[in-house]
Amino acid sequence: MDGRLTFRYDSTGQPVALLPARCKLGRHTLGHSRFRAIVHDGEARISCLACAAESADHCWRLVSTTAAPDRAELSEERYVELVRSRSQATFAVGCGDHAQ
Repeated sequence: MDGRLTFRYDSTGQPVALLPARCKLGRHTLGHSRFRAIVHDGEARISCLACAAESADHCWRLVSTTAAPDRAELSEERYVELVRSRSQATFAVGCGDHAQ
């Protein structure tokens, strides 16, 4: 798992899932690229279809402890640390090295 799925509540008290606004590698803004989001069995999977076409690691896996809300929106702020740490780990791997 990459982290926890976060939520906010709208003015009527209904939950809204907050999805990462960038792909897992930080290369694509999901609001401008095609993506797919599925919540099933306590796990949210958000796939960047541009990264999937490049055979890259394209799927965020976020744990959810509540039922999937009816609405979702993209959030740049909520997952910025996950994207940053993912990008730094990618750049830390040298030629011929493999990330663990």
